[in-house]
Amino acid sequence: MFRLTYKQVRIPLKRTFTISRGSRDAIDVVYVALESEGITGYGEAAPNHRYNETAESVTGVFKSFESGGIKNPFDSLHVNEYIGSLHQSEFSAKAALEMAVLDWVGKKLKTPVHRLWNAPSITGPKTSFTIGIDEPSLIAGKVKEAEGYPILKVKLGSPYDREIIEEIRKATDKPVLVDANEGWKTVDEAMDNIRFLAGMNIELIEQPMPSSMHAEMTILKQQSEIPLIADESFTGREDLGTLSDAFHGINIKLMKTGSMRVAMQKIAEARIHGLKVMIGCMVETSLADTASAILSLWADYADIDGHLLVSRNPFTGVVVNKDGYVTLNDLDGLGVELKEDIFD
Repeated sequence: MFRLTYKQVRIPLKRTFTISRGSRDAIDVVYVALESEGITGYGEAAPNHRYNETAESVTGVFKSFESGGIKNPFDSLHVNEYIGSLHQSEFSAKAALEMAVLDWVGKKLKTPVHRLWNAPSITGPKTSFTIGIDEPSLIAGKVKEAEGYPILKVKLGSPYDREIIEEIRKATDKPVLVDANEGWKTVDEAMDNIRFLAGMNIELIEQPMPSSMHAEMTILKQQSEIPLIADESFTGREDLGTLSDAFHGINIKLMKTGSMRVAMQKIAEARIHGLKVMIGCMVETSLADTASAILSLWADYADIDGHLLVSRNPFTGVVVNKDGYVTLNDLDGLGVELKEDIFD
């Protein structure tokens, strides 16, 4: 029998974070602890308004958890069926619960999850570091703050997109990824921006247009010189054959898929359809980012910098090494440690 404890925590950010949909100075996450036999597994939900989730809606899922619901934590099919039965949506809550179970199982077996899953390494791709939308005059300072990271990810979707990119290119020749967060609303607008970006040494573009505009994205893919990656268009429940008509790759985020195991299945499915795989994250802390880092061991790209953007981080886990690579440790379970008492 598992005992579930959960706690909503407001996490301040190091600086205001702005994307095309708005700005924020803090995030509300919900941590869970699953305890049985003197062993505790941890999970993190980082809900996002884009997917109609809040910390309050997440805690509603945790309230419906029954102590005897997970009868056999080693039976992944049973675990995911039970977690899935708690709510039709609320995928960040489901991700947190599955994380906690996997963390518990690894600790029970005295083995890291990445070893249980026969990961090829403990080192994933180099992670990008995100620069949010800001006044062009402030961009050079942000680039300097990120000088320790070899790849930059730049949020676009504002009236001064080109000025932002021009300021970045004045400051650095590092590889740059662009994320428009659905900010370009027509094929003509998107193509105009892509032509500009093609001359700025941009490696890829995430979600140029709204997820509802699949037909337009199919046209855009045929014309784009730069690889296009689905973010908001990919939650984990789409047909990847259809999605491959409009994108060159997918961004897998645990808070969207609701499951590390589902994410692994989607990585394999993406390969069948010739899609590149990025493992991304919401703005979250090291607990969720460590779970994502495990998935990145099988990915082409990593954008696992949520824990680098927060000024309070109750867990330790994944690190970004001196060369920018996502790196795991050999601790049992997910490989995280609680460093402050958040469940009091």
